[in-house]
Amino acid sequence: MRAASAERLTALIENCAASGVTRQALLLRTDRLPTTLSRPHHLRLAEAALSPLLGVSRAQLFHLPGPRFAVTWRGDAESVLMDVVESLDHLLEDAPLGTPTLRELVFLYDLPTHGDLLMDALDDTVAPQAAPPPAPGAPLDPAGLATLEAALVQADVARFVRRRPVWRLGRREAATAWEKRTLSVGELAAGLLPGHDLHASPWLFRRLTRMLDRRVLSLLTSPGELTNAGPFALDLNVASVLSPEFLRFDTALPGVLRGRVTIELMPADVMADPAAFIFARGFARARGYRLLLRDVTPPLVRVLSLPALEMDHLQLSWSPDLMGLDPAADAQFLAACAPERAVLARTDDQAALTWGLQAGIRLFQGAAADALALGERGIAA
Repeated sequence: MRAASAERLTALIENCAASGVTRQALLLRTDRLPTTLSRPHHLRLAEAALSPLLGVSRAQLFHLPGPRFAVTWRGDAESVLMDVVESLDHLLEDAPLGTPTLRELVFLYDLPTHGDLLMDALDDTVAPQAAPPPAPGAPLDPAGLATLEAALVQADVARFVRRRPVWRLGRREAATAWEKRTLSVGELAAGLLPGHDLHASPWLFRRLTRMLDRRVLSLLTSPGELTNAGPFALDLNVASVLSPEFLRFDTALPGVLRGRVTIELMPADVMADPAAFIFARGFARARGYRLLLRDVTPPLVRVLSLPALEMDHLQLSWSPDLMGLDPAADAQFLAACAPERAVLARTDDQAALTWGLQAGIRLFQGAAADALALGERGIAA
């Protein structure tokens, strides 16, 4: 029953992505409740609290593994959602100390925009025993690279494209700043070259990414691909920005998106060919693209003059080392990563989120930011 519901919900998410039909989805994570609050009668009460949503247009209820509940519907349901959230809040009134808050239990998703996030949530179950780590794959070699490149010519890469939101988090609100469109390299490797670790050979992987860039750019020029698209970001090599595929993408870009697309570049491109980097930066900026430099670290700041690179955004990847920054020794780094243009990536736990907010950062990407933003939206709705 629950497995069947999960399959039906997965099919609905995929259908929304393919057709562009919009829906709302509420996920109730009853699997996060302690045993004292997740007995059968508690679950019946939780399901009953969701029942008002079943009167909304095209509403469906899904019983998911965990156990968890999901409801999907079409159209406006703001007043009904308020009643549902109030009922769920009432169920937690006498909860013992340490019970997850409603923000950690209720999440609201827009489909198809947040379809990938809901799919990830469906996979995030509380397992009784941790699975053993996967065996490392064989490094990518020239023969494997040739095989993969030949397969990519005919492969439908659309199924490997993932969208991840970058959130703008304020004191009392959360909004999507843009979404990052990228290929899931792990899934691509498993599907086209199983048993190989593409990241184990950095230089061969770097060559591969140029072909992946071209496939993504070609995909984006497909008819209807950018219809109704909002702001988004692409992770590209400098060579890809100067490629014919990028020129075709630029020509196909709707006027409404001009100035709302961010190109993410790697520091390695700056150091490998500074002249090409500067030329690509000038070309992209002249065409109205915003620019982001990825993986900014204190050692990198000591090597590069970030102000001279004229980036719109700088992306930091969360690491506990950031908590030990010395205001004196790392003053240059802290000044370069001004809060108004910094993006904190890999914000996957509360420590990362707390550090970023205390540092004044407002742009976040990662599981903890997803949970906070979607939880806020679920409660606010």
